[in-house]
Amino acid sequence: MGDAACDRRFCPECDLAVSRAADVCPECGTPIPE
Repeated sequence: MGDAACDRRFCPECDLAVSRAADVCPECGTPIPE
């Protein structure tokens, strides 16, 4: 089992931590790069 905190990316616009499964930031709608 991995640490859940490691399975995150950050939005380039608002710096919100988002799931790797997310294609866009739920906070500001910015596309999340791979």
